[in-house]
Amino acid sequence: MLARLRAYRIRLAILASLLLVYALAGFFLVPRIARTQIEAFVGETLQRKIAIGEIRFNPFTLAADISDLKLTEADGTPLVAFRHLHVNASVASLWRRGVVLDEVELAAPDVEIIVAPDGSLNLARLAPPATPPQEGQKADDAPLRVHIGRFAVADGRIGFQDRSLAQPFSAAFTPIRFALTDFRTDVGHRNAYSFTTSSRFGAKFEWAGGFTLQPLGSSGTFSVGDLRLAALDEYLADKLPVQVVSGNVHFRGNYRFDLQPLSLEVVLPSIGVRDLVLAERGVAAAPPVTVPEIDVQHLAFSLSRRDVGLRRLDVRGARIEVTREADGSLNLARLAGPPARVEPPKSPKRPESPWTVHADVIQVEAATVVAEDRTTSPAARLRLAPIGVTVEGWTTAPGARMKLDARAGIDGGGLLGVRGDVGLEPLGAALAIDLQKFQLPALQPYLSQSTALTLHSGSLGVKGKLTLAAPRAGAPPAARVSGDLRIDDLRATDDLVREDLLKWRSLALTGIQFQQRPDRLRIERIVAQEPYARVIIAQNGTTNIARALEPRAGGDPGAAKPVKSPPAKPAAGAAPPLQIAIGTVQVVDGSANFADYSIQPSFATGIIGLGGQIEGLSSAPESRAKVALNGKVDEFSPVDIAGEINLLSAAVYTDLAVNFRNIELTTFNPYSGKFAGYNIAKGKLSTAMKYRVENRKLDAQHHIVVDNLEFGDKTDSKDAAPIPIKLGVALLKDRRGIIELDLPVSGTLDDPQFRLMPIIWNGIVNLLAKIIALPFKALGAMFGGGEELAFVDFQPGSAALGEPQAKKLGTLSKGLVERPELRLNVPLTVAAAADSDAAAKQALQALVPPVDAAKPLDDGAKRKRIEALEAAYRARIKIPPEYPASIKGAEGAALDAKIDWLQAALLEHLKPPPAALEALGQQRAAAVRAALLANKELKPERVFIVSKPGEPASVAGLVRMEMKLE
Repeated sequence: MLARLRAYRIRLAILASLLLVYALAGFFLVPRIARTQIEAFVGETLQRKIAIGEIRFNPFTLAADISDLKLTEADGTPLVAFRHLHVNASVASLWRRGVVLDEVELAAPDVEIIVAPDGSLNLARLAPPATPPQEGQKADDAPLRVHIGRFAVADGRIGFQDRSLAQPFSAAFTPIRFALTDFRTDVGHRNAYSFTTSSRFGAKFEWAGGFTLQPLGSSGTFSVGDLRLAALDEYLADKLPVQVVSGNVHFRGNYRFDLQPLSLEVVLPSIGVRDLVLAERGVAAAPPVTVPEIDVQHLAFSLSRRDVGLRRLDVRGARIEVTREADGSLNLARLAGPPARVEPPKSPKRPESPWTVHADVIQVEAATVVAEDRTTSPAARLRLAPIGVTVEGWTTAPGARMKLDARAGIDGGGLLGVRGDVGLEPLGAALAIDLQKFQLPALQPYLSQSTALTLHSGSLGVKGKLTLAAPRAGAPPAARVSGDLRIDDLRATDDLVREDLLKWRSLALTGIQFQQRPDRLRIERIVAQEPYARVIIAQNGTTNIARALEPRAGGDPGAAKPVKSPPAKPAAGAAPPLQIAIGTVQVVDGSANFADYSIQPSFATGIIGLGGQIEGLSSAPESRAKVALNGKVDEFSPVDIAGEINLLSAAVYTDLAVNFRNIELTTFNPYSGKFAGYNIAKGKLSTAMKYRVENRKLDAQHHIVVDNLEFGDKTDSKDAAPIPIKLGVALLKDRRGIIELDLPVSGTLDDPQFRLMPIIWNGIVNLLAKIIALPFKALGAMFGGGEELAFVDFQPGSAALGEPQAKKLGTLSKGLVERPELRLNVPLTVAAAADSDAAAKQALQALVPPVDAAKPLDDGAKRKRIEALEAAYRARIKIPPEYPASIKGAEGAALDAKIDWLQAALLEHLKPPPAALEALGQQRAAAVRAALLANKELKPERVFIVSKPGEPASVAGLVRMEMKLE
């Protein structure tokens, strides 16, 4: 019994001793060994410094505690620290063949994460170098089993510094709280966790859920509240061209992640962004993007399906400033930064299915876009507000269509609405467009760049449909447009004279149909209400319209511009020209002003009340448009235009009749003074012109009627035609004061020298020149007799008019009556030799009767003839005749010689004196005048006897009088 008791006591003493040793080793030796091992590992292996406040171990509860641990770099820079670590192990680890911890608590952990200037991470250097497995060593495929009943982190902190940036960045996340309950590495075991923290970004981050290690996966919920984007921008400053000036973000969601197979599903029920302001980094200018509210509902991300979708996106009150700089760059493009450089793939990879991004509803409300284009001077500026856009069914999936409903106010007056379907791939659309009251002066800066026009007013309205469709994949979409267009109250002025150049009350285009490939344009109707145009020819011959359409430039705005080369012909294979067809063009109460300052004094006139229509306009060469227009020149001079024309290709075909009536000729005084040399005192003009162009060949007829044209003062124009204009007018003007001309004009439009108005003027001048050169021929052509009307033929020595001459003078008198402004000059016409010889012969016959030339004289008769001639000789000359010595004998040839000598002597003596010849001329002129004035309608004061004699022409032994017209 004692022995047994002694043995019991010995065993108890041994057990107590072992327990004491165990307790002493646990309470005192283990902490010391742990400290030594930890310090040695940190100092020798990690080359760092560590400080540990206290290490405690309870060998009975298997609880270990470490207090005030601080791990630093060799230079003392903090790495990891905590206030207290408590680990309570479980003896169950012995039979569970793994690590079983009942509880792990970490109080006030502090981790400092530092990115060095070279980009390396300080914590990454704490990992010991990997050692290759020794020869014969087998890897343990079975993972270590771990079970932690509870793991908690309280009052933690993570500091972050990035010294690789130009401006070093630092931030801290605190307090960090983390809880993990019933953690196991068992297959399929879900480990529940929760995590919360916040930072100086103003954000509170919460994350809770569970994860499995076998297989690796996780699911849970998370939320971020009040994330200050401006603070986040400090870290991203070197990486983003856009600067986030302000903005707060909050969102919440849930996720699920699986490694095998790789899968990530994220759902964000709501995302909210408030007071977002974006600016271009480093630019001292107002931020171009301001968005007070952005809300996203139910955003879903699926890695396995490669799909990102959201139920609704709402953007409210956004304001965007879009600026196009003078170099053509856009400020918003600079916000996005330069395009990423695409590196060529090193090896071909199997193409992955594309990502699909979609949204059920995207809505923009009360937005404002202010666009400024600084490529113009002054800058063009346009404000769109309020803008409302609703997009339904937006997606990047091929072949999908989305519904668009957009509306925007334009500069406080206009309104644009767009509704319809749009597809992105391939690009296509079917849209209804409604533009109202767009004020065209907003486009003035662009007009100023290319013209010298100032647009003072004009309101554009468009209502129609736009369709875009790609004929095949990869091809550009073709457009179709249908609808109506209207421009009201347009007024444009010429910058040089600052007077109206073009204006109208309304211009309406209805039934517009446009399509591409093939290109066609059809307009059912164009109606212009009260259109007005002003056309001015400057002193140098240029027109205000051509000048106004030239780009603004320095120097004389009216200076002549260099002639531009004609456009090159389209290359072979080029797209065919646009086919155009216009059903009806109607003009209502149109007007125009025309002024010509190239002549002095200047010329100006106006057209008012212009109306009518053109039907069937087309660019097709075989088309014929019917024209019916009418108006007035000034107040009482109607104008009408009628016929057929291919107006869109007028050089192909034109057949027009243009009539002007009752135009006051005094209006054209500037032209008359310059080209005719006289001003016009009065007169009216009516014309009937027919123009026919076929295959670029012109055949024109001009019927011109001038009523009571009277010239006024003579001008000293150097450009006046060198012809007696008044005579030509008098020849053309009938007894009613009417001039009628038919003037043909022909030519080819391909002739570079072909100009219609110069050709018409030259035709008139040439006609007048021909009439003036042969005035009697002109009268003869009108009334009969030809150019012979200018001549009256007399027998030598006689003033008597034969019947043919009297008839001719009757015709001439009729012509003079019909041309009341003509005056006739009748000259005193005498042929000195012929008339003297004829008068002498007549006197001789009065003294000595003539013999019958048909009966030859015998010698007896000859002697009687000589006796009669000698008696006349003695009576007239008062002396007996003295024959020449060569004349002897009293028979035969001697008698003939005596007769001839006596007759010649008497004829020479009987020739009339000059006064008698002048009287003969007077008698002839009087005879002509009397014959003319036998027509009682011819006024005597229009026939003048001209005393200055002219040398007459002898025609077939007659004396010809040549009369003149003035």
